[in-house]
Amino acid sequence: MNTATVSRTDSILENKSPLLKTESDSNRINMTAAPATKRRLSTEHVPDKRSKSETTTTAASTPPNKSKMMVSSERIVKASETTYRPYFTVQNANNDGSQEKELTVTLEYPGDSERFLLVWPVVKNGSHQEEEDKDEYNPITDLVRTVYFIYDCYLTPEQQKLLGDESHGILRNLNKYRNRRNGDGFVQAVQDFNKVISDLKAKGELSKNAKALKHPGYDLTCHILYQVYSRTVARQAEALNNYQAFSNNVYGEINPVLINEFISKTKINSHSVFMDMGCGIGNVVLQVAAQTGCEAYGIEIMDLPCKCAKRQLKEYAARMKAWRLPTGKIHFRHGDFLDVGTSDLYATLKRADVLLVNNYAFDWQTNHSLAQLFLDLKEGTKIISLKSFVPKSHKINQRTFHMPESILRVEEFEYFSEAVSWTNNGGTYYVATIDRSRLKPFYEGMYRRSQR
Repeated sequence: MNTATVSRTDSILENKSPLLKTESDSNRINMTAAPATKRRLSTEHVPDKRSKSETTTTAASTPPNKSKMMVSSERIVKASETTYRPYFTVQNANNDGSQEKELTVTLEYPGDSERFLLVWPVVKNGSHQEEEDKDEYNPITDLVRTVYFIYDCYLTPEQQKLLGDESHGILRNLNKYRNRRNGDGFVQAVQDFNKVISDLKAKGELSKNAKALKHPGYDLTCHILYQVYSRTVARQAEALNNYQAFSNNVYGEINPVLINEFISKTKINSHSVFMDMGCGIGNVVLQVAAQTGCEAYGIEIMDLPCKCAKRQLKEYAARMKAWRLPTGKIHFRHGDFLDVGTSDLYATLKRADVLLVNNYAFDWQTNHSLAQLFLDLKEGTKIISLKSFVPKSHKINQRTFHMPESILRVEEFEYFSEAVSWTNNGGTYYVATIDRSRLKPFYEGMYRRSQR
């Protein structure tokens, strides 16, 4: 058996719950009142390091460093105002029937463990009957998906046999007893899963497999970041929409599927420097860093989104440790990205390989000021934007050769539905590359004319 061979299918479970769409749904642009903003800079940073020791610490235990503790699923459900009900039934003590009961289980991760309440969010339908509220966090769905990601991404084919598959064994029992709402059977299936994972952790097998994995694929990254979001930001989603209509501070998110395309188009890797100019709650920065291991920066002027980004960063660091994955080098700044040229981030800007500017709602003046910063970027830097910084009518001539638009080589791409939070429709995005060679023919022409 080759224990270094890891299954990397990273496949999302079939029958995806709308839970994974909660972020994009709740972050739709809402044109309402705007709070005052402050133009100050502060730093929060997570170093790039991988957990070096296996741990079987339970969620109830207190690890040496409390700042590295995950926010458990159990904790956010107990703190939620959402209506949750017991999902499973269990046999009565005298075996004369069954009853609904609120159960709790602990799930083993590759590098930690987490407690889950086995309840589900409910809402009354048109017939006044309770059904699943698919817009709210479902801890059972989270648990089952986590099991499958560990199975798919962290176990070799031989190790997967210890858990069975959809037709037999522990995985079969997990799904069977969930569908039958059999609490005793489901809890036993989780315990059986934990025993297998704990044994592999004790032997150092999961540590070895995690190192071979290097960085999570797109699907696993989405799952981890959904866990982070649901435990830190979800309850404040509505407050994120309280910004002035049609201002530069209108809040909207680019969804993970489009960010994944950005990563591919611009070839971001572990040696790259990425900057998100107006990073909001930090989702893009975290996704790019997780998938590539790059050095990633986010700058945000609005107070609440920046606070959310820093909360997400703390939870992200703890979760990546639990999944035994490297975090990437991540930095969040609270401040105005137009001040970067006069701040200590200026040196970082000049060595950036990829910039993201979600300028869909920016006014002309803001876009113009941003373009002036591009004059200081290194050759080959790529700028991703939702509006082009170069008018289609732009031509390099005596009047325009000194303008930033003249050193930008622009490509236009199409994105499809559900790629951004503010509309279900598709649209276009642009990748501009710093290319000063575009000026060479103009300068050569000037030189020839001067020699006549």
